[in-house]
Parts: sequence; structure tokens; C-alpha cells
Amino acid sequence: MNSRRLLILGIAAILAIVAGIWLANRQGSSGATAGTGPLYPGLKEQLDTVNAIRLYKAGDARVVDLTRKDDAWQVSDRNSYPADDGKVRKLLIAISDAKIAEEKTSNPQQYATLGVEDTKGTGAASVRIQLVGPPKPVDLIIGKEAVGGRANYVRRAGETQSWLIDKTLDTSATPDAWLRKDIIDVSADRMQSATVTAKDGKPYTAAKGTRADQNFAVTGLPKGKALSAPTAANSFAMALTALSLSDVKPASAFQSTQPAAHATFKTFDGLVVDVDGWVQAEKHYIALRPAFDAAQAERFKVATAPPEQKKDDKKDAKQDAAAAPTPPPAPDIAGDAKKAADKVTGWVYEIPDYKYESLFKPVDQLVSSKQSG
Repeated sequence: MNSRRLLILGIAAILAIVAGIWLANRQGSSGATAGTGPLYPGLKEQLDTVNAIRLYKAGDARVVDLTRKDDAWQVSDRNSYPADDGKVRKLLIAISDAKIAEEKTSNPQQYATLGVEDTKGTGAASVRIQLVGPPKPVDLIIGKEAVGGRANYVRRAGETQSWLIDKTLDTSATPDAWLRKDIIDVSADRMQSATVTAKDGKPYTAAKGTRADQNFAVTGLPKGKALSAPTAANSFAMALTALSLSDVKPASAFQSTQPAAHATFKTFDGLVVDVDGWVQAEKHYIALRPAFDAAQAERFKVATAPPEQKKDDKKDAKQDAAAAPTPPPAPDIAGDAKKAADKVTGWVYEIPDYKYESLFKPVDQLVSSKQSG
């Protein structure tokens, strides 16, 4: 074997070794990226810089626009009504925590299988989310959930490679899905009375005389009618419990429309809530006006005088009082009423039809079909 042939074989061996090292390094690097690498490195430390979240669907139509103002999120598409901060925060944390679990297709012909096709297409099933504000803005196409859940197929917009990540991302693609849902929450034990006036109807009142009463008595029933059961009006106790919205509109949209129904709810501790109701295009809407009535609170005030002590027990009573835990402060109903008014003033809420019916229950749903004796 001549020296020239030996040189060629040596060079070939060196090239083979170099190629092997390169391939091993490439595979090792790819494995680290696919197994442990964050989808957006450094985003977790930059979440406070996100000032807008935008969701796009087929035809690249923007379907949701969330903006942050004074550290609170708002739904721009709903006249800047407050967003569900917890829901928004959960989405941001999920994106920032997401890690690449598996490398998927980079073939555009296969994108639709995973649901990661461009939203520019009119038939696209994907959702694109933009996070605006960070030094490197996020633009992410979100596809289907993987079998078994807890994972999503995704593709960073502008890149060909798609991935499976270890998180599921909220792609709620309607503005109402991002609204803060709670309107008001009055526990059943607080409710003292409800006075209801339906359109073209006479008012009636369901009330408890004392906190100890089990049932609501009703005055203003139609002549000759009686309650179908002693408990017939008890549902008013929960009329304002965990009241939540389906959607929201500015009150100005209803200024020229007379309410179809009205109700006034009063609690034993002085909260008074006037509620107006409308029905439009088979949807049910309400507006609330919370206030504090000091006279109502005084009327049902519960005495809290301490028990009498014998003279010989005064010293021990003082010692016991000193050792006793400090009682919690009394509820500030007037302050709570003002906060509630600030929250709901200027808005009209769409609510489910069954909840609307519970607020403005027709009197014929309370009475028996038989004439009273």
C-alpha cells in the first residue's frame, strides 16, 4: 500500500470520526431541546411586561382583545369591562411554564392533522395567541390537545417546526368567556324581603318578620288565591346568591327602553338592591342599584349585650375578658353596599333565563290553582 493510499484512508477515517461526533452532538442537543427546553425561554421573568393578549381564529380574525390597565385586565371587546384576572393569569403562566415534550412535524401538509395550520386560512381550526409587551413578543399557534389531555400541539408563528408541549392552553375564543363573572353574592340567611313588580302586574312582597322565621310570608296575592305551599316563596332567599353574568352591555344601550320587571331586595343588615329586568331577542338582562338603608338595619338589629355577672364574679370576669380572643370587627354593610354600587353602576348584565325567573318570579308560580276558602 503506497503512501498516497494511506493518506486517503487516514483522511476518510478522520472525516468519519468528525461526522460521528457532529451527529452525536446534534442528537444530544435535539434531545435536550425536545425533553426539557422551555417553549419561550426567559418569558416567565417578563410576564409583568405583558400589556395585551390577542386571540385570532380562521381568516386571521381577531376574536378576543384583552388589555392591562393599572395592573387589572380588561376585555376591550366589551367596553373594557373587567376580565377574569385568575383566568388571564393562568394562561400567561401556562405559556411561560410550557416545556417542549416532543418534536412534531415540520411539513405544512401535515399541520392540519395537529391543528397548527396558519390562522390566515379561512378553514383553519387553530387559534393564534399574541402576547404584546415583552422584549420578544409571543406569537403562538395553538392546535389540538394530545390524546389523554394535559398537552397541546403548538407552532411558533413564522416557524415551520411544530411541537408537543407539556401544558394545555386556554383558547376560549369569545370575549364573554374572559369576563369577570361574579355580579353580587348575598347569602340566603341575610335576605329579609323581596318586592316584585312584573310588567302589567301588581306588586307583591315576600318577607320574613324575624331572622328566626323559616318561611317567607307573601302579601299582595290575587284575590281568592293562597300560596301553593308554606315554602312557595322561599326561593327568594337565594335570589342574589352567587349571581353571575353570561355577558355584559353598557347601561347606555338600555336608556331608551323601559324595564319589563322590577324587584327590590332587602337584607336584615340593611343592604337594599333594586333590580330592573329586560327581555330582548330571547335574552334576559338586569341592572342593579345596591344601597344601604340604616333604618332597615336598625329595625332588625340583633342585641349583643353581655350576660349579667354577679358582684363576686367581677374580678374573674375581667380576667376572662382579658384572656378572651378579640372578636372580629362587625361587617361594614354600608361600605360593602358602596363597593357593590361602584362595581355594577353603568352596566347591564345578561343572565341565564332561569336566574331571571327567580328574580322576577310571577305570582302565579306561588299560588295554588284552587281558590282559597
